[in-house]
Amino acid sequence: MADAADLKSVGSNTVRVRPPPRPQIIRVDLRFLVSGNPRHFHRNTPTLLKLNLYSKNYNFLYNCVSIMKKVITGINGFGRFGQHLLKYWLDRDDAQFIISFINDDFLSVKTAVNLLESDPDLDFRKFGVKFEGQTISLTGKSGRTHHIQYTNSKYENIDWMRKAEIFLECSGKNTNAEKCKLFLQGNTQLVVISATSENPGATLIFGYNHNNFDKKNHRVVSYGSCTVNAYVPLAAYLYDMYGVSDSDVNVIHGIPKYKFPELNTLTRKLCTLELSGKRLLTFLNDENFAVNYTLVPHTGVSIIDYRFRLNKKTSKADFIGNLEKAINGGVLVGLYGLEEMDGGPDKHKFTTNSAVIIKSSIKMLGNNVYFQAYFDNENSVNRYFDLVSFVVERMKNKDEE
Repeated sequence: MADAADLKSVGSNTVRVRPPPRPQIIRVDLRFLVSGNPRHFHRNTPTLLKLNLYSKNYNFLYNCVSIMKKVITGINGFGRFGQHLLKYWLDRDDAQFIISFINDDFLSVKTAVNLLESDPDLDFRKFGVKFEGQTISLTGKSGRTHHIQYTNSKYENIDWMRKAEIFLECSGKNTNAEKCKLFLQGNTQLVVISATSENPGATLIFGYNHNNFDKKNHRVVSYGSCTVNAYVPLAAYLYDMYGVSDSDVNVIHGIPKYKFPELNTLTRKLCTLELSGKRLLTFLNDENFAVNYTLVPHTGVSIIDYRFRLNKKTSKADFIGNLEKAINGGVLVGLYGLEEMDGGPDKHKFTTNSAVIIKSSIKMLGNNVYFQAYFDNENSVNRYFDLVSFVVERMKNKDEE
């Protein structure tokens, strides 16, 4: 006999109506580390939790799993580099890592939030900045809200030190790799320094040698610096194409506004590129490479002018043609830009390129090639972000165990 729920009156007739098929329930089993506070996974001591998720909505489950499998990171140092890194990450919700912690030994959480809300360039207001206690909340591009634990501690007393899987050392104060080994506790597997370091496990320049990362042996690595990233991949390309007998670079480098009182005029300094370039590129040495480096009280985009003496003769037209191919789809794609004419520095603010070369500035004098470029030194976080994203994928890849 039919169940009453299967019968339905239609006019004077009674007909059998098949119930709609039950929606398929999808189950996902998760094992992950969470904190004691269910509102904010990062708070308190992490605990291993087993969770079964049931849902009719595949996209919901996919998003849950995507969040849980992302690598947890924390930033130490919330100056201009740290702030740019946070914005760059918020603008890219597809990143395979999450920023769960921030520490700064100088800025309180209230001061940090005030800076985010008032900065006219970075403009964090679009992320709906809020804070409660020591937690800063920001809503990313996709609409997902991120809750970040903020601490105001000396580097040796950071209470989340053991929780982040990758420690993003962005203070500029801890460039000695031995000092950074303090951060390798608990869950922390890797420290990535946002500056040049004399003794890292490796200096990894994205687009040049980042594939050398060894997750078994590299515990502290450096990404180089803004000038190192602006020079090294380009110099390596030119050496492979033509050979390079000698080179020099002129850098006019801006500074953050808070440094104006101490650096209120032109200041010549040693550039880290002069040291790192010779370590990273075997064809450079003390006899054939020099960097002129000048700091100026200017907050905008910086200038880098290049000279290379090539071993192989080439015409200006062929040089430009080969460079265009390398930048538009070759070994320099995504690393450098090429502009026809010099439109000034301001248009290159927040560029994702390590440097933007001005095509009209390219000159050939004998075997020497000269050209000018702009780079946004503050936004060199783009290459730091790329490197962190790469090592995250390498660390998650079990095939490389």
